[in-house]
Amino acid sequence: MTGKTALLGGAVFIALCAAGCTKTPKGQILAIVNGEEISLQELNAELQGVSIPAGADRDQIRRQVLQRLIDRKLIVQRAREEGLDKSPDYVTQQRRLDENLLVSLLGQKIAATVPLPEDGDVQRYIASNPSQFGGRERLVLDQIQFTPPKDPRKLLALKDAHSLEAVAAGLDRLGLAYTRAKGVIDTARLDPQIVKTVKALPAGEPFVLPADGQFIASVIVSREASPTPPAIGRSVAAEMVRRKDLAAESRAQVARARSTAQIEYQQGYEPIPPAKPKS
Repeated sequence: MTGKTALLGGAVFIALCAAGCTKTPKGQILAIVNGEEISLQELNAELQGVSIPAGADRDQIRRQVLQRLIDRKLIVQRAREEGLDKSPDYVTQQRRLDENLLVSLLGQKIAATVPLPEDGDVQRYIASNPSQFGGRERLVLDQIQFTPPKDPRKLLALKDAHSLEAVAAGLDRLGLAYTRAKGVIDTARLDPQIVKTVKALPAGEPFVLPADGQFIASVIVSREASPTPPAIGRSVAAEMVRRKDLAAESRAQVARARSTAQIEYQQGYEPIPPAKPKS
């Protein structure tokens, strides 16, 4: 066999392999999009963010989600053809996503090492936050909702408004539109410090809370006791205590890392020193 014949033979083999040795979806590989595999693990990860109604055809939903995955692969491939994966903006955002993922995974690892709270800690939490448990109430309110002015200092004009009517009159003077309505607040959903402040107000005294870019001035019309059942209360309290323990351990890990880290700043970007206490 001559050298030329051998080369031709090799070329024919490569062509045949390209035609007949392509990957086929099987086993854990559910689909292949322009040579890029989609695995069962990838589909299962995607399904974790899908709310599946009771009685739904799960096989049909899996197929629908797989099609969404394929569409995304095609868009991503197009973006790569455009070179967007080499752009500075992509590199920056990809690094941020990677870092957030690693932070989340480390958080899961920390959570596995933090023990469940002891019963005494749970009972102390319940005793310290009665508005969420035995002292929980349902507050019926008269309310005024309004959009704050661009200069929030103008709202100081309402500081002497000791009734909802006085609040309405003050808003009229400021030229601010508002709506009146009834409302209900579950004290278990409020910060316990806010509940303490609200409970200390004289009868009929309005209080103002922010809500989705709006302000709501409220006056308590009536109260209805709504204690949390003890068994549910213990479960909720245990979860809240554990969250505090997890947050404390995360802060401790950051503090330990900072204590041994070498951090250098460009001039003008150093941490702002804490304000000195006034004498």
